[in-house]
Amino acid sequence: MMEKEKEAPPPYSNFDQLLINGQWRHDKGTKVLNDLNPYNGNVLVEIPHADRDDMHEAYRGAAKAQPEWAALLPGERAAIMRRVTQIMETRREEIVSWIIHESGGTRIKANLEWTAVHGVLLEAATLPYLVEGRILPAEIPGKESRMYRKPVGVVGVISPWNWPFQLTARSAAPALAR
Repeated sequence: MMEKEKEAPPPYSNFDQLLINGQWRHDKGTKVLNDLNPYNGNVLVEIPHADRDDMHEAYRGAAKAQPEWAALLPGERAAIMRRVTQIMETRREEIVSWIIHESGGTRIKANLEWTAVHGVLLEAATLPYLVEGRILPAEIPGKESRMYRKPVGVVGVISPWNWPFQLTARSAAPALAR
C-alpha cells in the first residue's frame, strides 16, 4: 500500500505582519512598501515598514534569545538547519515563484538561487560540529593559551536585490549554525 502524499502547505500570506521579538504582529510604523514586479510594475504585496521602536524591540528580543540559542548543543542547531531545508523543499515552487516575480528573473535563475540557498543551509547543518579552538603559544613556561570561538551577538544583514535569498543565506546561515 502506497503512503499518501503530503499536501503542500497553503502559500505564505502574512505579509502585513512582522516577526518582532518572537511574535507575528503589525508594525507601529505608518509607511508601507509596495513590492513591485519589475517586469510589469504590478504590486505583488504591500509590506509594512517597521519604525525605530519596532527595530529596537526586534533587537532586544534577538539579544535576549541569543544566549539560549548559543547554548544549544551542536546536534540541536544542526537539526534546525536541516528542518529549514525540509521547509524549503516543501515550498520550493512557492519560493521559486517569489524569486521570479520579485527580481524579474527567469525560472532558470530562480531555480539556481533556490539550489544555492539549499546548499548553503545543508552545509550550515554541518558547521556546529566544526567549531574548534586553537592552542596559542604562551609567555609562561609550561603553560598554553587556548582560544575558543564564541558568538558575538545580534547582527543585521542587508541584502542586494539581485540575489537576496542567496546573499542573505550565505551570511546568516553559517553564523546561526555556529
